[in-house]
Amino acid sequence: MISARKCFPALLGVVLICSMAACSGEETAVTSSHSSAPPTSTTATPVQTDGTLPQGADTYGYRDSFARCKDAERLVLLAGQTTGRPVTTVHGTLAGGDQRFVVCEDRSGTRIMRAVAPVLRPDPFEGTFFTFTANSQQFVADGMKIDLARATITVTDDPQHPEFRAVTWTVNEYWSAVY
Repeated sequence: MISARKCFPALLGVVLICSMAACSGEETAVTSSHSSAPPTSTTATPVQTDGTLPQGADTYGYRDSFARCKDAERLVLLAGQTTGRPVTTVHGTLAGGDQRFVVCEDRSGTRIMRAVAPVLRPDPFEGTFFTFTANSQQFVADGMKIDLARATITVTDDPQHPEFRAVTWTVNEYWSAVY
């Protein structure tokens, strides 16, 4: 007779292997009828999200905005502070406006951030991927570091606004592919 005590280590190993496979981090592409290009998918399973896309957004990002992906890219993160509230810093209050950020991934897996943030720059801008943290993705754009998290968007080290150390917006629109 085989005892449960003798089988436990083997069962634990199987459970660990299965859980590691489930958390492998594979993503799939978001497809849409927006493009006539063939869908680009890394696996056959659909993208899972942690919510629905906010009003005014589609599978490429914010509609009628620079903050959206191009046809050959897929949307992996969308974050915005779209209440138009003023931003308070240690040095005063900045004018309000909608701050919109999207992260797109091309077929090679390279991530790029596109943003419309009038408090920071009068014109839309792009950023290159910097690193992942435990709960966010960080990008570098025009000398500033941009940290996109579920609850906040934080911008630090902005050479055009040295009067404040950091600006943080509370996120009220958020969507992310599982990664």
